[in-house]
Amino acid sequence: MVRNPTHEMLSPPNHDERSLQQYVLSLKHHVGREIQPHKRDIYERRAKPAFEKAHGRAPKTWREIGDVMLTDPDYQMSIALNTMAQDLMWESVADPIYRNIDKLGDTFAKLSQSPDKKGSLELDLDFEVPKGISNVSIHRQVGTYAYDRGEGDVTAGALYEGGGNIYSMGIGVGTGYSKGEIVQAYLRKQYPDFDPKMILDIGCSAGSSSTPYAMAYPDAEVHAIDVAPGLLRYAHARAESLGAAVHFHQRDGGETKFPEDTFDLVVSHNVMHEMPQKTTENMFKESFRILKPGGIAVHQDLRLRFNDFPLFDQFDFRWDQLNNNEPYLVTYATNDPDDLFRKAGFPEENIWSGLIDQPDGTMKWFLSVAQKPAA
Repeated sequence: MVRNPTHEMLSPPNHDERSLQQYVLSLKHHVGREIQPHKRDIYERRAKPAFEKAHGRAPKTWREIGDVMLTDPDYQMSIALNTMAQDLMWESVADPIYRNIDKLGDTFAKLSQSPDKKGSLELDLDFEVPKGISNVSIHRQVGTYAYDRGEGDVTAGALYEGGGNIYSMGIGVGTGYSKGEIVQAYLRKQYPDFDPKMILDIGCSAGSSSTPYAMAYPDAEVHAIDVAPGLLRYAHARAESLGAAVHFHQRDGGETKFPEDTFDLVVSHNVMHEMPQKTTENMFKESFRILKPGGIAVHQDLRLRFNDFPLFDQFDFRWDQLNNNEPYLVTYATNDPDDLFRKAGFPEENIWSGLIDQPDGTMKWFLSVAQKPAA
């Protein structure tokens, strides 16, 4: 299953909208490949020598690097272009979505009310979306993940998938494989006899990582949870359009409300860097609680472990936290998933974390994996 499959919930751009999206892609490629790499040169050739001249030593912390970098005009131009490209990306995907918003609502209604639907959607009217999601436009997404105009609204999910597709292509991530398939390939290699019958995807957003599990394991019952209703409505309709049987629920990853020993496989994809520390800790605890004996948890995310990167890169990542609305990026980058698994109850010998390659070689992903002891 390709990373960006065609389905009924997409909003095809018209000529002018497509031209803008192609311009955004070109701009992102230029900024990412031609401008951003020079930030290190700016630091080494100008900012660092200036700091050393003023203090008689090299910078020792990311804050000290920031003190000199943020006053450099070339660096200011670099980050301004990066921010402009990100905001223009959202504008380029928002135009066709808003133009098609009534049609999207009708398509959601048709798919969600079909007598032949394969999955289900459970929304909780009393559920309060965490303020860390509802008050922050993560990735600078228009309206936040929690944007919701009421019954039938799928705007947040449409924006998430549309923006995510362009963002991934803009930074050069291959589109031939979904993140779910990458985890599945790992499981087939490391646990060749593993055949899960109950699967949970935590923090499913628009559902692009949930549907591959339903397709890869047709005999399994696949559930997916998220906190935002607009994301879940879209994810449900998207799955139905693709013929994937997924049951979506509005629940918190740190308190799933599923009974103990329910699932054979618990996964998450790119959500740890969007969670506060307490929620992440609770997600690992929940993974242990709701897994059956012998079940496996796989939490996948960005290759971003601060211990692996020089001080300048640590400063650079913090720019994303402060300016690209990634409030939990550093929390994720400084976490120890192995320790979180140990504290959740998984034995040391059943824990593994490390990097795996995107099959097309475009990037590496970070996996944290643990297996609950068999009964």
